[in-house]
Amino acid sequence: MATMTPNVARRPFIIKPLHLIGLAIIALSIAMAYYGLSSSFRPYTTSIDEAVTTGRNVQLAGFLGSTGNYDEQGNFTFLLQDETGRMVTVVYAQPKPSNFEQAVSIVAIGHYDQASGAFMAEDLLVKCPSKYQEAQQASS
Repeated sequence: MATMTPNVARRPFIIKPLHLIGLAIIALSIAMAYYGLSSSFRPYTTSIDEAVTTGRNVQLAGFLGSTGNYDEQGNFTFLLQDETGRMVTVVYAQPKPSNFEQAVSIVAIGHYDQASGAFMAEDLLVKCPSKYQEAQQASS
């Protein structure tokens, strides 16, 4: 025995103005979040050439090429060497980090300035040898 279902008329889907406003707010929030996150994203690179050509803020990792000194404006400047051996002048507007001379590697966060021909660092991350590495080398 087959049961027959009555033919029920469906209501048409109607979008109310309040729903449109809610969807617009959600779309605007997603667009603003994407823009905010993409502008704060700083790619990590170990190539000076890539940092020069990108024009954006990057995290440039390298090795200490010189001990550095202060220029006429009071900025700390030093040479950073990438894995290919190329060097770039890094200008840092803050005082020299306390453990700068013991650095195994340095990550300069900033952008390359074409006009001055130098990498303008907003922040420096100095990676020093671990105390555990020193203890391990002493025991070997």
